Amino acid sequence: MATQVASPIDGKKLGDIKPIGVMTPEGFTPIPDAEKNPHIIDLAGWAVDQYNKEHGTSLKFKKVYYAFRQVIYGADDIMYSIILEADYRARKGVYAATVRERFRMLPERELVAFVKIFPPA
Repeated sequence: MATQVASPIDGKKLGDIKPIGVMTPEGFTPIPDAEKNPHIIDLAGWAVDQYNKEHGTSLKFKKVYYAFRQVIYGADDIMYSIILEADYRARKGVYAATVRERFRMLPERELVAFVKIFPPA
């Protein structure tokens, strides 16, 4: 079960949002300073590009707001949950991307989920 924290979104425009908390998915730990972490920024950009390839869209990655990770023991995998901003035709949107990174013989990535969370469709 996820831990609920107050939402800064209700009744506001995207540019007016001031983060005061975030919902942490169960089993995931927050990544400090995720918005500045080069690996997380790379994963977020990759997630947007992968979504574009899979769905024929043209979202443009802008920035990372939050990120969380969960180590999957025994599988040598890390699951990332990333809250990011992307633009489509100059319209901003906030998306939640879940990326699985595997570390076996060669590292590989899988886009598990990509969902628009703000503004509502």
